[in-house]
Amino acid sequence: MSRGQVGVAPGTTTLKLPDGSSVALADWIDDKMYGCVQFNDGQSAPVEAFASGRSQTIPGGVRVQTRVDTNIPRNGDSGLPKDWEMLVYGIGIKFTRAFRGDALGSSVPPILTNFSDPTRLRTIFEIDRVCSMSFEYNNKSYSQGTMSDYPAGNGYSVFATTASFELAQNGITSPRDRVALVLPIHMRENLGFKCAFQPEAALIINQPASDANAALAHVDVKTYLYGLVKRTVV
Repeated sequence: MSRGQVGVAPGTTTLKLPDGSSVALADWIDDKMYGCVQFNDGQSAPVEAFASGRSQTIPGGVRVQTRVDTNIPRNGDSGLPKDWEMLVYGIGIKFTRAFRGDALGSSVPPILTNFSDPTRLRTIFEIDRVCSMSFEYNNKSYSQGTMSDYPAGNGYSVFATTASFELAQNGITSPRDRVALVLPIHMRENLGFKCAFQPEAALIINQPASDANAALAHVDVKTYLYGLVKRTVV
């Protein structure tokens, strides 16, 4: 690091990158980008996180994504928006929920639709044991592994022996528990990025529901990119 390089206001801390460019830390924040995917019982086709942005359909499902699902304004294939940059130094994956999303209102008695429960250990195990993940930027793969290789570093971490209270999460709550990159991935505008999930066998998602109705056959998974983010202030 250095102070007040040419073209930067005196007193501004800068970081020189391997390609020779400099980053003025005053323009960046330590933050994250995140996107969701939906896994379905019996699924064997790949699904890609960041394949769609806010107000677009969630990858693998049919619902429209909100700010809860993703904070990127457009699909990752189009890359970061104009004037955005990111130095990615960590990747995390969190199991958000298991849910029943089918239209079951014709049942007698009617079954609640869009019912959600926390993901249980068995559900996570069945997905993690057969599903690989690859983070790709500009058509190059930078990190590969299974889902448990990328602890969430956030979220719930409550466990109990009572079945109705059991809750499983991908790692305990710790902001630094995630895959850390020695050299950050420098993402720039208009260069595509994605986290590609590939089931190597048909997924088994059949979690008993706490409302004692039909089993939960879908799971939402959120993928995080942690690092320094530079974006247009709105």
